[in-house]
Amino acid sequence: MAKCCIGQGRGTDPGNLSASRGLPDFPGFVSLALMVAQRLIIAGPSANAGKTALACAMIAAVPGAQALKITRFHRESHCPVHGVDEQGDDNCDGCDPVPAGFELVTDEALLRTPGKDTDRLAIAGAKPVLWLRAAPHVFRYALAAAMNAFDPERPLVIEGNSAATLPDFPGKVVLLWPQRTRGVKASALPALKRADVLVLVEHQDAPHRRIPNTLRSALARAGLAESALPEARWLPANWWLDHSNESGMAGLALAVELASEMGWATGSVSQTPRK
Repeated sequence: MAKCCIGQGRGTDPGNLSASRGLPDFPGFVSLALMVAQRLIIAGPSANAGKTALACAMIAAVPGAQALKITRFHRESHCPVHGVDEQGDDNCDGCDPVPAGFELVTDEALLRTPGKDTDRLAIAGAKPVLWLRAAPHVFRYALAAAMNAFDPERPLVIEGNSAATLPDFPGKVVLLWPQRTRGVKASALPALKRADVLVLVEHQDAPHRRIPNTLRSALARAGLAESALPEARWLPANWWLDHSNESGMAGLALAVELASEMGWATGSVSQTPRK
């Protein structure tokens, strides 16, 4: 596994580290306009919200796309993912051994572990796929370091809320919010304030198009009104499950639409990756 660990003390100032180590603060050496045009950040309220499925749909729609999976270690006394339901054990990355600062995982054997989000991103067609695992106190520095591993002129799909928590990190933020969530992560609140695109998932029961209760609560916590959000785009309930009908194709249609808005060239796609 390739890794980089820095900033072991909690008093470390990531901004000062960035300057002293020669890594640019945002926007860095690449033009701001180019970074906004080439980076798509997919955020959501909790685990199993569909972020990876939408990221895979974006990658499948855009030949030559790159992908970054971000895990910022949880600070709770209990894991917010592990053991919550039958998918929790497979989807938990935050309980893996924690580095002192951060690591950028490039080891193909680990990235291509069947069932891992990084493997799904690779299957969808992303190249390269990298995984950033970082402690909160060095996250800015870690993300700047990770950006050096990607081609700034090719589309980059970033899966994870943490990139959206940095107000000056350039990119278009897509906030995906299902009807049922595992609560709302604190990292979802900055994404609410930055959201360029809001994607809601319909309820299984009528009325299908309703604002999720957890979204209303999150807006109140963030001090935002519903009117502050972009106009919602909708996906059918369980859109990631059935690839053979109109509901299953909705994720691909949305991905093509978003890619077009980003100015990304799209190819032919036929299947929506699972949640």
